[in-house]
Amino acid sequence: MPTLQEELSRLQPVDCDAGLVFGGKASGTVVRGYADATALTPRIDPHFRFPEASRDVIVWFIAPEDPLYLFGPTGCGKSSCIRQLAARLKYPVFEVTGHGRLEFADLVGHLSLKDGSMTYEYGPLALAMRYGGLFLFNEMDVIAPDVASGLHGVLDGCPLCIPENGGELIVPHPLFRFAATANTNGGGDTTGLYQGTQRQNLAFADRFLLCEMSYPDASVEEELLRERFPTLPPQLCRSMVDYANEIRRQFMGDRADGGLVHAVEVIFSTRSLLRWADLTIRYQPLARHGIQPITYALDRALAFRAGRETRAMLHELAQRMFPQAGESSPSTAGEVPLSGDAAIRFLADGLDGVDAGHCPKLHLRKTGHGPQGVTSKDWCGEARPDGMYLRFGRTGSGGQGRFVAADACCRQDPVCELRRRAARKLRDGYVLIHSENMR
Repeated sequence: MPTLQEELSRLQPVDCDAGLVFGGKASGTVVRGYADATALTPRIDPHFRFPEASRDVIVWFIAPEDPLYLFGPTGCGKSSCIRQLAARLKYPVFEVTGHGRLEFADLVGHLSLKDGSMTYEYGPLALAMRYGGLFLFNEMDVIAPDVASGLHGVLDGCPLCIPENGGELIVPHPLFRFAATANTNGGGDTTGLYQGTQRQNLAFADRFLLCEMSYPDASVEEELLRERFPTLPPQLCRSMVDYANEIRRQFMGDRADGGLVHAVEVIFSTRSLLRWADLTIRYQPLARHGIQPITYALDRALAFRAGRETRAMLHELAQRMFPQAGESSPSTAGEVPLSGDAAIRFLADGLDGVDAGHCPKLHLRKTGHGPQGVTSKDWCGEARPDGMYLRFGRTGSGGQGRFVAADACCRQDPVCELRRRAARKLRDGYVLIHSENMR
């Protein structure tokens, strides 16, 4: 099996069409990449949605006259954007995260004892320069300014001198790229939110092309939630994104209507939003025990990082934006709407072993868009010993009723009939919004 350096030495640069690589449509603009991926090439995430700022990064990849410095709030996708662009060009990525005790030798390399003799071990920066990789320096604004000044020559495109290895000079490969990410623009943190960041030397900051990134548009985040978590109903995805944006507004100290509010001390990043959606699905079984999955997941995704006052505000806002979070019933408190296969599996587990004497109830709803705007239909079913009772129709209306006697039910079992008919509705686009008396 070849070593990493052997694999890197066999890299073959190729000319790619930037439009085809990044957008799927030929543009005639050439961008350099590699013919084959390596062990250090990031995997392409098919669900990743490139933010608007990615255009600046793409232009930088095409003609990197200066190193790139990409800054923005935590969890907005800065590093992911660079990785995903590099993945499409099959670039090997040498990634380092800055910290207060980082030294220049951690980037370049060091002497080590190997087989009884001293050998020089190249660091990520030296390897990226030698073989033509992308050096990705995350959290660059937390390193000491004197350490950062040691990079001036590299940032100017000069060879890297390694005195510890006999004065070796590493001339930058033509495809070597240097990119940095940070929460601040290098001028220090004036908000008090990013402890440990430092004001960088002006001569250091002046060597970069600066680009700013913020959180994606609501439509992008909503699409991201739908793709990554297809079992979440579209309306719930929309509400979760609206909730995250409301917290962001309060974090910045403003509201959608232009008024000012008391700023909260936590921010709902895209990363936290995805974590919240994932946990909401994973905690769904807790609804059977009277625990609300949305707020339970919210605590673990974000709220536990806030103080008690802010946490109470987060819960109050959730109850307003997710009405089901405030509902309660004898068996479940505000279940999260489920759809498709996830809802069908939930029914199978919840109705398994339940007899009609427990009178299980289901409430399904289908929402659509028509000439009159948003419309919805309800479907409610209840299994009883004498048969299955149905009520269905437009939401808010009396609807129609139907009764299926027990001897006409599936296997002469009203619970079986309830499960069968509900599964058919779920496959037709309905979502399960409430259930009672299930296992």
